[in-house]
This record gives sequence, structure tokens and C-alpha cells, in this order.
Amino acid sequence: MRLLAPAPPLLALLAALCMAGAPRANAAPSLEMWRLDCGSFVTRHLTDSCYLIRHGRDLMLWDTGLAASFLHKPRERNGSVVVLRRTLASQLAALHLEPRRITIVALSHLHSDHTGQATAFPRARLILGRKDWRMLTAAAPKVGLEPAHLEPWIEGRSPKSLVDGDYDVFGDGSVIMLATPGHTPGHHSLFVRLKSLGPVLLTGDLYCSESQRERQEPARHDWDRGQALASFRRFESLAAKLGAIVIVQHDPADIGKLPRFPRAAD
Repeated sequence: MRLLAPAPPLLALLAALCMAGAPRANAAPSLEMWRLDCGSFVTRHLTDSCYLIRHGRDLMLWDTGLAASFLHKPRERNGSVVVLRRTLASQLAALHLEPRRITIVALSHLHSDHTGQATAFPRARLILGRKDWRMLTAAAPKVGLEPAHLEPWIEGRSPKSLVDGDYDVFGDGSVIMLATPGHTPGHHSLFVRLKSLGPVLLTGDLYCSESQRERQEPARHDWDRGQALASFRRFESLAAKLGAIVIVQHDPADIGKLPRFPRAAD
């Protein structure tokens, strides 16, 4: 696993991503990506999307959605009714995969609608922004954070990598966590280079909807407005120069940008 320098200059990062797409003597393992249903914000008309990525023999989850306690039990959360209709484990079972097969759980950030089912995968290596980890494990975490969602890693029973800046997950440029702070101090988005679709960018919570992306307006609850605006610029520059497909994880309209489960994008 290779840790890149914190938030490299845009041109340097673009060069690295372009090199990652060039033919190599030893080709990187093939990639597949599935969109998983991790819940819905019913009254706000938002989805909670997670993603399964297969890189050779490794299986990685990007975000783990709402907690399993929400299964078939709509409840109010932060001013919206939320519900979970399928657990991650049940969706993996539909792909004939057991939770123990997951080798990496990478989280865009620390909010509980992205960490909810992480404890179902205690064998996996957790990857999370270091600054978010510090917030989550503080002596008095902020209201709304759920340290229990990451209990195996907090207690030291499971392996973890805490990330500063960008992080090349598999060391071959095919899956890179992109530092996009602002929503939280250690927030990341995700770059995935697929063979048939080409570059894909998953937003995490950089944006919560396509309309917010169009407005380029930080959310009221973002941790730092100035950092969010800088991350918007960095993200949009990368998306434009790479010609990437951008998927806003909370926007239901973006679900159709990937094949419908159980089909995978490759």
C-alpha cells in the first residue's frame, strides 16, 4: 500500500493518474465495482449508497451506510426519516460472498450514515482520514458521531491505516482516495479507473446532491466552508481533465450511472 504526499498539486496528481492508465508490462489486476443500497433519507429524497470494489483477489467496501438497527424500521435522524431495506451482508450473500471475504473497509468520512455497518467486517483493514479518526476517538466526541460503529479498530482488535492527503489503496493507481476536506476535516472522495467505463469519481459527502454540485455551495453543516470550496475546485478540475463519470453518492438520480445490482461495472 502506498501513501501519496498530502494533497499533491493538481498537475502532479493528474500525471500520476494518466500514468496509471498507461499499458504496463505487468498489468494491474482487473477491477469490478458494484453499487450497494445502504439506506434512504425518505423525507429528503436522498439515497445512501455504498460500493463494493474487487481488485484481483481483494474486496474493498467504500462506506458502510446506515446501521443495521435501521433495517425495516424507519426512524428520524437529523430532521429526516431514514430507513434501511437491505443490509450489506445480505447483498454480499446475493453475490455469494461472506463478510469475512472483505479485506478493506475504506470510509469517505466519520459520519454515522457512512460508518453504520462497519463492525460486520472486523477482519478488514480500515482506511480513514486521520483527522476524522481523531474527531471520532476524542475524549468527548461531538453529538451525532458513533464511535461504536468502529469499535473493533478503536479497541485495536482490527488493522487500520489512517490517511493524510491522497492514498493509493492498491499501489497501482487504480483506486485512489482523494483528499477533499471541508465536509469533515479528513474527508475523502474516491477515484476508480474501470476498463469499460473509464475514470469514475465517487463524491463521498463532498456534495449531497447534483443541485448542490451545480451551485458549488457548501452545505450549512460542513465543517469548514473555505476548505469545502477548495475541494470543490480540486475535484471539478480532476473530473474535467480526466473526463470522469461523477457519482454523487446521496443523489438517487446518479444510481443509474452504474449497472443495476447485482451487475457490476468493469
